[in-house]
Amino acid sequence: MIDDEQETMGLVKKMKDCLPIFAYPSKEFVSLLKKRNIKLKVDQLLEIIDTDYFGDEGGVVCSLKFPFATEENFVVSLTHLRLVPNHPLPTDVRKYQVRRVRNLAQQ
Repeated sequence: MIDDEQETMGLVKKMKDCLPIFAYPSKEFVSLLKKRNIKLKVDQLLEIIDTDYFGDEGGVVCSLKFPFATEENFVVSLTHLRLVPNHPLPTDVRKYQVRRVRNLAQQ
């Protein structure tokens, strides 16, 4: 098992209660978007407009709103986002991210 489902669902609920949430994209996410001709920088703020849990396989995912118009809607793993430091949940999110990445690597 990758995630503690009860703990993860608690995080999703906390996040839903705080929407919208502002976050920065990871370098990996920026690189992926670049391949699709979407220019985003790691210091550009994204808005998390919804969040959900896709089980052990998908983890916590976030629906995003970009600072510019896009033709597509994007849903990305929470592991590819960094919450703004002044948000009340960055510690909880970081704990989830570290644990999930570590557990995925072990599998």
